[in-house]
Order: sequence, then structure tokens, then C-alpha cells
Amino acid sequence: MPDLLAVSFLISAAIACIAGMVRGFAGFGAAMLMTPVFSALHGPAIGVALCLLLEIVVALPLVPGVLHLVDWRRTGLLLVAAAVGVPVGNLVLTWSEPAPMRWAISAIVLGAVGLLASGWRFSGKPRGTTTLAAGVSSGFLNGLAGMAGPPIAFYYLAGDETVTRVRANLTTYFVFVDLIALVTFLSRDLVDLSTGILGACLAPAVIVGGVLGGRLFPLASEAFYRRLALMLLVGVAIGALIL
Repeated sequence: MPDLLAVSFLISAAIACIAGMVRGFAGFGAAMLMTPVFSALHGPAIGVALCLLLEIVVALPLVPGVLHLVDWRRTGLLLVAAAVGVPVGNLVLTWSEPAPMRWAISAIVLGAVGLLASGWRFSGKPRGTTTLAAGVSSGFLNGLAGMAGPPIAFYYLAGDETVTRVRANLTTYFVFVDLIALVTFLSRDLVDLSTGILGACLAPAVIVGGVLGGRLFPLASEAFYRRLALMLLVGVAIGALIL
């Protein structure tokens, strides 16, 4: 049983709640908040596994309400491609030293923030090759750092779908890709009982955040969320480097 009053647990719980709000609001972004901090506090392998557990916990309640909006053809193709990338990223994670991996994970977050802030988008309609590339890179990042979000977010935001449909596709995709990654971690004995207990203790924080974020979605503007999310991501990525 973790010490619920320890500074490391309180920081983890606060980040989990904020990440849940971001995920509930936008359908992505939680891992980019949780992974750098969890990796710094608990080590990359445990941090990524913990992030995957909490991502599934926060997303599952949101899925039933968005299933009717999901583009299953594209989502299925993305998941098939992601299933190829996840094990490769997981092998890279476990073969690397913890300190360089922590820097690499924070660098990935900052790089993603830079692309988001630049307003860059894919041009043209997504093709089969683009879909496969987005899925493989998303799966690789999920196995490596528990962060499947950036490639998929860019991929969906490139189209002309409504924000509501984009959020539905993102929410549903991440549940399945996180399950794929979690199975990979379990098959390699990278998730033990202590990690599961810590995840269970942090689950209420991420669930509360997810519920709040879901209720804020119809109220806040996209511009407001974008600015807030970028500021949070930059702060967390930099903070994780000095923890």
C-alpha cells in the first residue's frame, strides 16, 4: 500500500486529476501530462505502465456516449497499425537506461507542444499510407512512453470533421490502443501488484478529473483549451526534468 501522504503520491494524484480533466475535455492529452511526471517519480517502465492503467480508467466511462460518432473503418486500420508499433516501442523502453529515457520522454512532450503551438497540420485528405503511418508511430510512442496522442491528434485534426466527432474518435481509439500496450506490458511482466495498487489508489483522482473535463467540454472554447493545454504541457515537461 503506498503512503497516501507522501509527496510523490500527492504530486501523482494532482497530475492525475489535471490529466483526467484534459482527457475528459479534449479526448487526448492525459498521457503527455502524466508520463513525464510518473516516469520521474517512479521510473520510466513503472511510470508508463501506470499512465496506461489510468488512461483506460478515465476513458472507459466516456466511451459509451461517443460510440455512435466513431469512424470504425479508420479507427480499425489505425489500431491494426498501432499493434505493430507498440511492441517495438516497448522493447526500446526496457532496453534503455532510466535517466536518458526520462529526458527522451520530456523531449517528446516538448516537441509535440511545439508542433501543436505552431498550428501545423497534415495537408490534403488522409490516405491509407498516412493512416498506417499515424497508427504505427502512435503505437510506437505508446509502447515507449505511454503517449499515443500526438500522431493521432494531428491525423484527426487534419480533416474537416466536427470537434465532437474528432473527440469521439480520439477517445475510442485511445482506449483500445492503451489496452494493446497494457497487454504488451503484462506479457513481459512489467506490471506488478504494487503498480496495480498504486494505480487503484490514483484512479479516483483521474476519474474525478475526467468527469469534470467532460462537463466542461460543451462550455469552453477550443482556443481557451488549446492555450491552457499548451501551458500545462510545457510546465510539466520542464518540471519532470528537474524532479
